Amino acid sequence: MDRTDEAGTASDTGTGIEPDGAVLAAIRRHAIAILPDLRPADVVPERTLAELGLNSVDRSEVVTNVMDDLNVFVPITEFRQAMPVGDLVGLFERYR
Repeated sequence: MDRTDEAGTASDTGTGIEPDGAVLAAIRRHAIAILPDLRPADVVPERTLAELGLNSVDRSEVVTNVMDDLNVFVPITEFRQAMPVGDLVGLFERYR
């Protein structure tokens, strides 16, 4: 799981997840496509998509589009409500 250091910077804790890697970039890209007022810096591992203003349909669209981009399938049972972006990154990474 990603952790935030004292400066507020996300860091890898040995899980193989790159906080600013391809998965996070895809999540950012699709979230911003739906909510253009979002800034890339708003989409951080600690926040949930709901906190960013995406409703349930929007969140589903982000997840589906990220799976398409990464050419992965994550079973719906793996997702949970109010999942932080960092946890989503980890979930997608597990299925890559």
